[in-house]
Amino acid sequence: MNVNRIRAYLIAAALVGAGSAAVPAVADAKGKNSPVPGKPGGQNIVEIAREVNQASGEFEYLLAAVNCLTDADGKNPVADVLTGEDKVTLFAPTDAAFEKLQTAVGIDSPAPAATCNLGTESVTDLLTYHVTDGRRFSNSVFNNNRQKDIEMLNGAWITTNPDLTINDAAGQTIGVVPDSVNINASNGVIHVINTVMLPFALP
Repeated sequence: MNVNRIRAYLIAAALVGAGSAAVPAVADAKGKNSPVPGKPGGQNIVEIAREVNQASGEFEYLLAAVNCLTDADGKNPVADVLTGEDKVTLFAPTDAAFEKLQTAVGIDSPAPAATCNLGTESVTDLLTYHVTDGRRFSNSVFNNNRQKDIEMLNGAWITTNPDLTINDAAGQTIGVVPDSVNINASNGVIHVINTVMLPFALP
């Protein structure tokens, strides 16, 4: 994962107004959540992910996982959610996070499309576990004083912590990628995370 390249793209996009990316700090010096949401841009969540991918190479694994859910009729329920008009928040794992997951499930040579080997049902469950309803900036995701439970689109829950980490259903602790949260899309918000969240324990 080239975090610096992601940051450089997002910050440049915010400065020139070319994309939808608004990238305020995760927390201020006192540790308080301090999002500065700004106005939503014109690009939806998938369009931003594609632009980041073209600029930095990141999100190749995430986009491949979404694409493998397209059926023979061209329908893709997850893509529809991420490009639709309803407001949602995506916790977007980095490529390195997907590589780690693939290695954990026994894939010897990680590759973007290899996530599809988990099967349509599992990939759908996995991806919808990274999406929740509403436009949730970091001050809505994280509470400064206590843990907070958030229901995801697949019906499972995550728990967020005051130290800006997330606990998933499999017992993992997930961190956000600094300076890569509160990315403001036309149809929601993206927070980049360093681990693929699991709604189920790996065998």
